[in-house]
Amino acid sequence: MFKKKKDWKKSDGIETSNTIALVNQKSAFKIKEAYKTTRTNIMFSLASVEGCKRVIVTSAVPGEGKTTSTLNIAKTFADTGAKVLVIDADLRKSKIHYYLELNNETGLSNVLGGFCKVDEAISESGQGFDCITAGPIPPNPAELLTSKTMADTLAYLSLKYDYIFIDTPPTTIVTDCTVISNQVNGVILVARQGYSNHDAVKKALDALNFVNAKILGFILNDAETHEGKYYNYKYKRDYGYGHDFGLGYGYGYGYGYGYGDTNRNMEVKGNQTTK
Repeated sequence: MFKKKKDWKKSDGIETSNTIALVNQKSAFKIKEAYKTTRTNIMFSLASVEGCKRVIVTSAVPGEGKTTSTLNIAKTFADTGAKVLVIDADLRKSKIHYYLELNNETGLSNVLGGFCKVDEAISESGQGFDCITAGPIPPNPAELLTSKTMADTLAYLSLKYDYIFIDTPPTTIVTDCTVISNQVNGVILVARQGYSNHDAVKKALDALNFVNAKILGFILNDAETHEGKYYNYKYKRDYGYGHDFGLGYGYGYGYGYGYGDTNRNMEVKGNQTTK
C-alpha cells in the first residue's frame, strides 16, 4: 500500500514546495525543453537495454543540483506514460522527501535493514511517478547499499517499473555511488557552471571509470543562455578532461544539496526562487 503525502508545515524548518524543486507549467520554456532533450538522450542511450532501465544521478560535490535533476528527469519520463520510480539512496543527507513533501519515517533504509517490505516503502509523489524515500539515517549506509537485499530490491522493483532513477551522494564525498554503479545501466553526472571544481569533477569521473561504471552523460546546471539559442548545449568532451561523455544534457537549473555549509546562498535560475 502506498504511503500518503505528509502535510508539511513551516514549523518543519524547511520551506518545501513542488513548485520550487520541480519544473511546472510556469517554468521557462527553455528549461522544460532542456529536460525533454535530456529524456530523449537517455532513451536513445539505453535503447538496447531490455526491460527496466536503472540510472544513477550523482555529482562530484554537494550543491550541483543532482537531486533536483533526478526529480525533473523522472517527471519528464512520467509525462510520457512510463512507469517511473525514484529512489533516494542518499542515506546520509536525504532531500527528496522534503522536495516532494513526503513522510520519511519509512524508506530505503528500513527496507535494507529488514524492517519493512519494499511495497510498504513506496510513496506516490503526486507528480506522476512513485518514490522510495531514504528513511531514517542508518549507521552503515555503504554496507546496506552493497548488500544482497539491495540487489534483490532493485531486481524486484525492475519488474514493476519502466525506469528507476537513483539519487546518490556526491561521488567524491563517499563511495555510495560507486559501490552500486554495477547494479544500474548507467550513471549521469551533474555539474554546475561557475561552481563545479575542475579537479573534483575529474576525480568523480576517475572514480566512476575505476569501477567500470557506464557514464551516460552529464547535466550542466545554471548554464548561461545566449540569444538565438534555447539553452547552452554541449556534446561529448567537456571541461577539457578528454573523456567522451557520449551525451550532452545542456541546460538545467541548480538547487541546494545540503552537505556542508547550509547557510550558503544558492541561486535557482529559470523562473524559480533563491535560497
